[in-house]
Amino acid sequence: MKSTYINNRLLFLSFVLLALTFGSCVQYRLINIQTLKPAELAIPNNFIQPLVVVGTYEGIQGVPESMAQASLDSTAAIEAGLVLAETLAESPWFDGIEVPVKQHYRDDSSHLILPYPWKRVEEIAAGTNADLVISLEYIKLTPKTSGYPFWDGAMQAYYGYLSMNVYAYWRVYDLYQQKVFSEHLYRDTLTWEETDYYRVRVGDQLPGFFSAATYSGFLAGQDYAKRIAPSWMDEQRVYFVKGPKPMKVAAEFAQNNQWLDAAAQWQVVLRNYENRSQVAAKAAFNMAVANEILGSFDVALEWLNQSESYYVLPEASWYRKIIEHRIKLLERL
Repeated sequence: MKSTYINNRLLFLSFVLLALTFGSCVQYRLINIQTLKPAELAIPNNFIQPLVVVGTYEGIQGVPESMAQASLDSTAAIEAGLVLAETLAESPWFDGIEVPVKQHYRDDSSHLILPYPWKRVEEIAAGTNADLVISLEYIKLTPKTSGYPFWDGAMQAYYGYLSMNVYAYWRVYDLYQQKVFSEHLYRDTLTWEETDYYRVRVGDQLPGFFSAATYSGFLAGQDYAKRIAPSWMDEQRVYFVKGPKPMKVAAEFAQNNQWLDAAAQWQVVLRNYENRSQVAAKAAFNMAVANEILGSFDVALEWLNQSESYYVLPEASWYRKIIEHRIKLLERL
């Protein structure tokens, strides 16, 4: 999915560069739009009520290291669950749906991250009406900190760092089908470094252990939310403004996001200036942009075909690839 996203960006950048190349010949404007990025991992999209479950464990009473580790992991886990729910709320799949977060203490002793038995899943979801459980099965943080003094050429200074290895495992349980989806192991290493003329310490120049744990959970939750749900991404499009008066009027409508009014003006251009091939091609190209923004991708391609029947604009071939790419992405939603 990452390569698909990068390719889409490269297509657009090439498109804009090509437009800039011909900037001395045509006038155009850039408009910001949002497009939908499909999810990388498949989950059922016919759910009614999702539930985020955060799996934590209790440390061994009387063993300080175990209690500290459990507290650190729980801090990250709870933050991951909260951020996951908040990020999912931004996806059109979860629009208008409140996603509750529930903490669950694991009592299994297996070193393998086995799925919950379905009876346990139903017990966890009891009282929530959830038919989809998004579960953080496990999160483990391994902090490491060290430092040393050094001579900076004038006086003694100090270097210190804090690193946090993060392992988080996610699953999605579909209670209706009783199937598990989108198993994913998240791994990352976060590092904070500082130099100072005082000894560098965690909680002073460096973040505290629990602050670092919270940030680790934030990244883990955000990452998984973007993997399992479609999300919006910002892009830009080009439309032409140079030409007869209706082109200029349409450009103002488009600038104010009044695409139907803009399209009406471009239709005027096509009716009255069909014999001016380049002007007609630009008006038809703009109609393609309007239809893409309004969500009619197939119609946008038809307008690109009509634009090329008048005159082959340099921008048309690149824009065609963008529209075709969006149609392919739409099939994955």
